[in-house]
Amino acid sequence: MSKLDLVGKYGYFKMVLGMTRIMVEQMPDEQVHFRPTESVRTFSEIATHMYTFLVEAAETVQRGRHESVASPELRDRGELLRYMDEQVTRFFAIFDEMTDEQLAANVEAYGTSFAGEQFLNFAYDEHWHHRGQLTVYLRMCGIEPVMIYDYGRVTG
Repeated sequence: MSKLDLVGKYGYFKMVLGMTRIMVEQMPDEQVHFRPTESVRTFSEIATHMYTFLVEAAETVQRGRHESVASPELRDRGELLRYMDEQVTRFFAIFDEMTDEQLAANVEAYGTSFAGEQFLNFAYDEHWHHRGQLTVYLRMCGIEPVMIYDYGRVTG
């Protein structure tokens, strides 16, 4: 698969990331650390993980091997939103520089190897999985989540 084959998918993904940002904006600052039970991540930790792995996956493809990155601890919704914006900018800067060779090359991760393109797609899949969790957390806090396909609301 060539990079050109992925450009449309990741253009769409940029809109998805924007809608996720709007969902995070919906969570009141005083509830951003909501956790339904002690055994799971908080709302903020889930969102931070999603956007940390976004860049982690791109850097893995870029360097050819995986290196785990710890998600930062963010104090409030403002810090979380800034972090998300920074990570999206970093991801697309790396994606723009990716070559067909990097996407086709194997990367070492989790004790095995994957094509770079497949590893990059893990971030895409991971985002959808965790966005479902954010939706449930919003509902548990009595907040009606934004319609996730209302892409006309995404700016920038």
